[in-house]
Amino acid sequence: MNKQSSKESSQITKLEQQIDSLQERLRISETNFGFLYEDNPVMHATINPLTGYIVNCNSMLVSNLGYKNKKAVLGTHISEIVTKKSSIKILALLEASLSQGPIASEEITLKTKKGKSIQAILNSRAIYNKAGIVVKSIFTLVDISEIKKAQRKAKNKKEDLERVNKDLEQFVSICSHDLQEPLATIRFSSDFLMQKFTDQLSEKGKEYIGYIHEASGRMAQQIKGLLEHSRIGRDLKITKVDVQEQLEVAKYDLKKRIQETSATIICGKLPKIKGYKVELRLLFQNLLSNALKYAKKDVAPIINITAKEEEEFWIFSVADNGIGIKEQDIEDLFTIFSRVPTQQKQEGSGVGLAHAEKIVKLHEGDIWVESQFGVGSTFYFKIKK
Repeated sequence: MNKQSSKESSQITKLEQQIDSLQERLRISETNFGFLYEDNPVMHATINPLTGYIVNCNSMLVSNLGYKNKKAVLGTHISEIVTKKSSIKILALLEASLSQGPIASEEITLKTKKGKSIQAILNSRAIYNKAGIVVKSIFTLVDISEIKKAQRKAKNKKEDLERVNKDLEQFVSICSHDLQEPLATIRFSSDFLMQKFTDQLSEKGKEYIGYIHEASGRMAQQIKGLLEHSRIGRDLKITKVDVQEQLEVAKYDLKKRIQETSATIICGKLPKIKGYKVELRLLFQNLLSNALKYAKKDVAPIINITAKEEEEFWIFSVADNGIGIKEQDIEDLFTIFSRVPTQQKQEGSGVGLAHAEKIVKLHEGDIWVESQFGVGSTFYFKIKK
C-alpha cells in the first residue's frame, strides 16, 4: 500500500469514528429527549402547525384526557381535545407561530373523552427543518385546574368578606345614628332632673341620676368609637408617607394634653414608607394618647419613639414611663372596648388600641406590647416597607 492510499485509509477511519461518535451523541440526545417527553410529569403533544393534527403525545396527556392508549389520540385534530373557544385560540396561535415562533403562557381548556374540562397553561417550541421552516410544534400543557379552583374559592371568599364588612359598616352606621338620639334624650333628661328638682331629690336620688348621666355619656363615646373603628380602611390609597411629618401632626392634635401633663416626647429619625397617610397619623395619635392617659400620678410622662429597619419591615416602638400593664391584662389589650384596670378613673371609650391594631393590620404588619407594671410600657409595631 503506498503512502497516498495509507493516508486516505486513515482519513476514512477518522471520518467513520467521527460519524460513530455523532450517531452515539444523537442516540443519547434522542433517548434523553424521549425521557423528558414521555416521562415528564406534564402533558406533551406534538402538532403539525400547518394542519393542526396531533402527530405525537406522551402518556400523561393520554391519561388525563381519559383515553386507553396513544392510538386514540394520534392523528386526531387538536380541536378534538380542547373546547371550541380554545380551539379557535390555538389555531390562531399555531398560524402566528409559523412566523413569530414560540407560544408562551396561554390559558386554554382541554376536553376529556367524557367531556370534562381541564384548564391548562400552554407553552410551545417550534421544530425547524434545514430550510428554517417550522415543521412541528411541541406543546407543553400544565394542568392548572386546582389552582383555578383555589383562585375561585379565594375570590368568592373575598367577595363574601367584602359583603359582610359592608353590611357590618351599614349596621354600625345605622345603629350609631339611631342610638345617638335616645342617648342624647337620656342625658338631657338627667341634666334637667338634676337642675330642676335638685332640692327635692335625696342624696341617693342624686347619685342614681349621676350614674345615668355618666353611663349615657360613656355609651355615646363608645358608639362614636365603634363608628370610627368601622370607618378605618375606607377609600384607602397607598402613597409615600413621611412618618416623621405624620407624628408631628399627631403631636399637634394632642398639644393641649401634652402641655397639661408636661410630657416630653423624644423621637429618633423616622423613615418615609409606602402606606396610608391618615391611618398612620391616627396610629401614632392613639399610641401617644394612650401613653399620656396612663401616666403616673404627679410624674411627667416621657415618651420615646424609635424606628429600625429589619428585612422587609420597619419596626417602630413607642415607650413610656407610665403605670405599666399587668401580665394578665395584656392578652385582651387590643380587643375593642377593653380597658386596663387602674386605681385612677380614666377617660376614654376603650377603642384606641383596637384602632391601632386595625391600622397596623392594614399595613400587613403586627403590633404587640412589652410592659412592666409600675415601670412603663413599650408598644411595638412593624409595617411592610
